[in-house]
Amino acid sequence: MQKALLLSIYLLTQLACSPKTTPAQGIIRQDITVDGITRSYILYLPKDLPPNAPLVFVFHGYSGHAESMMEDTRMNPLADSNHFAICYPQGLVDSNGKTFWEVGYSFTQDKQVDDVRFLTHLAKYLQQKYHLSPQNTFATGMSNGADMCVMLACKAPEVFKAVAPVCGSIMKVVYNSCQNTIPIPIFMINSTADDITWWEGDMVNKQGYGAYLPTPMLFDFFVDKNACTQMTMDTLPNSNTADSSFVIAQKHIGGSQGNQVWCYKVINGKHDWPGTSGNMDIDATAEVWRFFRLF
Repeated sequence: MQKALLLSIYLLTQLACSPKTTPAQGIIRQDITVDGITRSYILYLPKDLPPNAPLVFVFHGYSGHAESMMEDTRMNPLADSNHFAICYPQGLVDSNGKTFWEVGYSFTQDKQVDDVRFLTHLAKYLQQKYHLSPQNTFATGMSNGADMCVMLACKAPEVFKAVAPVCGSIMKVVYNSCQNTIPIPIFMINSTADDITWWEGDMVNKQGYGAYLPTPMLFDFFVDKNACTQMTMDTLPNSNTADSSFVIAQKHIGGSQGNQVWCYKVINGKHDWPGTSGNMDIDATAEVWRFFRLF
């Protein structure tokens, strides 16, 4: 009996003196099941991330992958120095064998896939599990991932508080259902010579994606929706003349709830993430975070 008592005291002492479990940090690859479908994502948690830190979602393009998006955007070091978490979700595979986000393309429409539901569920799950901020959850993405951002601005503004699509637009069928949604800040980076997401849009469906809006029309829609009252326009320094492009920054401020709507127009730019490929006058990753941190 005495030996058992001594053993119990020893074990309790060891537990009391043992270090606490180290909080999750670094690159974490996980799965989650939503509506019976197993989905995967990469989560990046900087060391010593404070409670209630911001959460930024980053979406890959059509046929892309979460892993390569993490590498190409180089956002993890920015998260380290600015103390925010990043989620890189993975899209499913369509009937053509390509990874995608369900944003209403004519050839990917799948009634079994609801990416808005998946992403809102994932955001709330991560907020709760890792004590991240519900008030400061944002989304950015490239191409098809940028279209997903715009769709979230229309379909889930109560979860995603600002979005920054790069080379994105919105399908007309989705736009028609977005007229009465809550306005949120948006920062668009689009290029005038983009051969995939046309600056002038494709309202007659020449490309086969389905009809989608011209960049100026989509930008004006968000400016009006956010009731912005002031505008500035500047040509940013053309620091790299070898890329044959330059950037015009148009910013609308003084919107409802302090919202802002920005558009960086990359003159002669292509279907690229500036700073990684194409235009090198700006770093899209840094510019996106500079926008998000305002809110």
